[in-house]
Amino acid sequence: MKNYEKKSFFTSVYLFFIPLMVFSSIVLYMYHQDKVKDLNQTILYQMKDYTFDFKGDTFSLDIVEDKKEKETFKIYFCEEGLCAYFKTSSSGPYLLKVIFAKEKYTVLYNELLLRILKFAIIVFILLFLLSIGFAIYSLRPMKEALTLLETFLKDLIHDLNTPATSILLNSKLLRRRGDFEEIDRIELSAKSISSLYKNLEFINPNNITKDEKVDVSELINNKIEILKKIYPNIKFINNVKSFVVDSNKNGLDRIIDNLLTNASKYNKKNGEIYITIKDKKLIIEDTGIGIKNTKKVFERYYKENDRGLGLGLSIVKQLCDILNINIFIKSELGKGTIVELSF
Repeated sequence: MKNYEKKSFFTSVYLFFIPLMVFSSIVLYMYHQDKVKDLNQTILYQMKDYTFDFKGDTFSLDIVEDKKEKETFKIYFCEEGLCAYFKTSSSGPYLLKVIFAKEKYTVLYNELLLRILKFAIIVFILLFLLSIGFAIYSLRPMKEALTLLETFLKDLIHDLNTPATSILLNSKLLRRRGDFEEIDRIELSAKSISSLYKNLEFINPNNITKDEKVDVSELINNKIEILKKIYPNIKFINNVKSFVVDSNKNGLDRIIDNLLTNASKYNKKNGEIYITIKDKKLIIEDTGIGIKNTKKVFERYYKENDRGLGLGLSIVKQLCDILNINIFIKSELGKGTIVELSF
């Protein structure tokens, strides 16, 4: 089960189980109160029977003066345990006080409570299993839709790669006939499509491992060369000379590609981008428009304007988590954004 499926599954279980558990707890409490009342009533009638023959050692007896303070034929909790007062034809100005010892009552009450607790546990287990079944059933349409979407994306990725590769190959053949500005534009457009294709490949990254030495400076330089042609008005100040880390080259290339592309795309005219290394941190700082909500930028499909698909930073965060890279974003509207990658 994938992470988003687990999250949806547990959320569905909790949303279904908790209200049922609360409702069942209220019902069980009322059931408990009703059973305690029945127990007390049973004891009361046994006390009444006891006043006829005074046989047995279940109850003890006392005679008290009738001061009209106590209602007869009613259960009271007293120091000795459970008490009830009865008036008979032979008791005169006195009342018979029948006592059911506290220890005996505690035994009966605990037995009752144990039965209710056992019943409650069975009910909660059944409700939990019912909640799991409900969650599985409710997630089935979503899972089918996501499977269909993933299949569509895989087909889309394949269909994007073929024309992009073909355009790049043909532009290289055309360049042999002469160096034209139009060919540069074609190549840049094809590389943009290729970059989108690579991003789509990493929507659900699998089996990414940190098993190679990667020169971060090389990835940065390669990307800057491409971006300079797309954004000729942006000034790149690259202070990264050599920085080698244990990582995954393709994954790290996607991270740097998306971050530098965003820094260029959302920069001001004649803006600047600073790339530095400090204490094993790669810092990318731009003088762009800034980010309004830095807490949401890593959410898939989140956009603050109409440009883009809202996938770039979501993929960056996902890859950073897989490659154990801590990412931190600080931004101020109208002044720019700072992104730190800690390796």
